[in-house]
Amino acid sequence: MEKSCPFEDTREMDGAASLSQSHETHDSKDGVMDPRNPQNWSFTRKTLLFVSLMSSSLLADGAMVWGSTLVTQQAMDWKITVEHSATSMNWGILLQGFGGILAVPLIEAYGRYPVWLWPQVITMFMVLGATLSNDYSTFTVFRSLQGLFGTVPQVIGLPIIHDMYSPHEWPRMINIWGTTFLVGPFLGPAIAGYIGAGTNWRDSFGVLTAIYGVSTFMVLAFGRETYYAPDKTPASRLGAYFGIGNTKLPKLATLGFWCQKLVVYVFKFPLLMTGFAVLVTFTWPIGITTTIDSFLHSPPYLFDTIEASSMRFAGVIGALCGWAFGHFFNEWIYRRHSANWRTELRLHGVWFPIGSMACGLLTYGLTMNFDKHWIGLAFGWIMVNIGMVATIVAITAYVLEKYPDQSTCVSAILNMWRTCGGFAVGYFQPEWIVRNGIGLVFGIQAIVVCTAVVLTITPVLVRERRKQPQGSGAA
Repeated sequence: MEKSCPFEDTREMDGAASLSQSHETHDSKDGVMDPRNPQNWSFTRKTLLFVSLMSSSLLADGAMVWGSTLVTQQAMDWKITVEHSATSMNWGILLQGFGGILAVPLIEAYGRYPVWLWPQVITMFMVLGATLSNDYSTFTVFRSLQGLFGTVPQVIGLPIIHDMYSPHEWPRMINIWGTTFLVGPFLGPAIAGYIGAGTNWRDSFGVLTAIYGVSTFMVLAFGRETYYAPDKTPASRLGAYFGIGNTKLPKLATLGFWCQKLVVYVFKFPLLMTGFAVLVTFTWPIGITTTIDSFLHSPPYLFDTIEASSMRFAGVIGALCGWAFGHFFNEWIYRRHSANWRTELRLHGVWFPIGSMACGLLTYGLTMNFDKHWIGLAFGWIMVNIGMVATIVAITAYVLEKYPDQSTCVSAILNMWRTCGGFAVGYFQPEWIVRNGIGLVFGIQAIVVCTAVVLTITPVLVRERRKQPQGSGAA
């Protein structure tokens, strides 16, 4: 295991250590339940805070791709091509990953609440700025900043859940919170398209601004600082807003330590290899998500905005099916090998999903190449999303179990790899399709994803298996 440090005294720990700490911190010096401990808060306070977290987490991805069903309207308004209009989201998707990385040291130094609250407020104003933009460049700047600040709930959810719930509740609450990342990227564009069909893209973004306002009010009203140490005097409500008194850790030293920790973990062999696998498996699905409207509005499909928006539910179905497969596979593999358990066995959960993704890419590409019925696009997208979500479930389960005391750090790193893949594809896929044809492009994508996953996951499995006889801990 990793060498401990003074700044890690509240990090998530594994199994028995977490349970031991949970029992110890429930009791105050006089032997009664300590009401300052978030685990001892009332059910109502916990639920309201958790629902507020869910609202901002749902908007993290859902609001970032909100405009993907409106790119045709925007292209006509700004007098640019639809392909150019669709790239307005790309920098925001990239900055989601880096925003999550930057949030980790701040969370540790200043507490959870201010790093959750203020980026939420800033993001609301960035969406408002995008709504009022009159040209592509201004709109893209606001959308990019939306991605940078709006991604924080994707990182801060884990420490809040670990602070507020006891260890045996963690898996259930993480699964509930995690559904926001499954449905958000598809539900958001669908709602945006329905609104835009009745009015225009600007009104649709106005509704998104209002939704962000409601979510921000919930964070203000129901959010609380969840960082807890038994010997720490709790911060005042006003101080908690600004990170004053939330933690007693030295700020500069804590920021420096966690910046160094992030760099170290990015280049750890298991995280580096699985990160590349995440990058590749997210690249092609995000490419579909951000570009499918330009195909659906063109011959032979000629979908209107309502029909194109409704197609997003194929993505929702695929994501939920992928999550279900990953959940049940993790349970099954653990029961099967519980007598001789090895963490890397969870990575075997990628093989079927990658096969599903490859078949989905082929189905999607060939359907469009030969102008077949749109149902082929829907089934192809479902299979692609099964592969995307089930793969990330397997990889996330592996890295969180391998590094149980660094869950926030490794989640931010995986989020960075995911968004880097999503950022890149929008710039090269449209031109690639024009140059080589859609059938060939999606066939190559299927080959690339299978080859990349085999070449990244297999070395991790081999390396971990070789280390097992020596009883090594986390690398």
